[in-house]
Amino acid sequence: MAATLACIGGTAAYDLLRQGALVANRVGTRPTPFGLSQPIYECKSRWGEFFFLSRHGESGYNLAPSFINYRANIYALKDLGVRAIVSWSETRAISHNYRIGQYAIVDDLVDETFSRAHTFFEDTGLGLVRQWPVFCPSLRQAFTTTLTEEGCDYIERGVYVCVEGPREETPAEARKYAAYGGELIGHSLAPEVFLARELQLCYACLCYVARYAEHGSNFRPFEAGRILEKSVERQRAARAVERLPRILERLCDVLTHTPGICQCESSMGHHVASGQVDEDWRTWFERQTATSPTGDLAP
Repeated sequence: MAATLACIGGTAAYDLLRQGALVANRVGTRPTPFGLSQPIYECKSRWGEFFFLSRHGESGYNLAPSFINYRANIYALKDLGVRAIVSWSETRAISHNYRIGQYAIVDDLVDETFSRAHTFFEDTGLGLVRQWPVFCPSLRQAFTTTLTEEGCDYIERGVYVCVEGPREETPAEARKYAAYGGELIGHSLAPEVFLARELQLCYACLCYVARYAEHGSNFRPFEAGRILEKSVERQRAARAVERLPRILERLCDVLTHTPGICQCESSMGHHVASGQVDEDWRTWFERQTATSPTGDLAP
């Protein structure tokens, strides 16, 4: 398998699979030292190949973000030879500087989750990894070029607040997040981005704004001086999802001539230099790997 790019899809990713919007062959789930991954698909386009994984399930929204096996998903993609992961995710805008249906290439993150496995290296001295830049600058630049070429409405930055869920935020929580600079709210980027950094993968996220965050009122939000109806929100969000296959295809082409300006592939270099781990990333998990009676890797 030659693909080195993977996409992790969020809400409505399963709809794209069911509708055949992606030309894809099902690779299936992958056993890892951390359990089974979600099913993976190998997609083909005129500009290249990429893997595709739907976080929440392949037939519907079957798994809430709190219960996704992020470690298995990231490990499985790395094991397939992936070097870069792009994520797309539905989000709610805290700031009205964002419009419904607009894309945002997020550049920073606040982690408000509390019950998820946040590292591959539990009970070890590993995983002390710098988190700046939070998202790969090379992939973010490729997204900027892609969205410009596709004529999309987008903002090339945003502070994403990742909340635990599965419930949504209260009005007071939305005000709290806004107070320390949060602009978008979602459920899925943490610990995904941190795990990708631990496996020395490039990772960037393209969000689309589906609606505004909770503000404690039954009145619809205003945009450009008028009340925004639910039907308008749904239509814009649906169009944003419909364009994603085309964006991914274009991204495959753009990446072939995007300069590498990141150091993602050496994020664990200090652990390697100190002798704590070897150059071969698979050896990092040998002691965590056991063989079950069926021959699969045990979690």
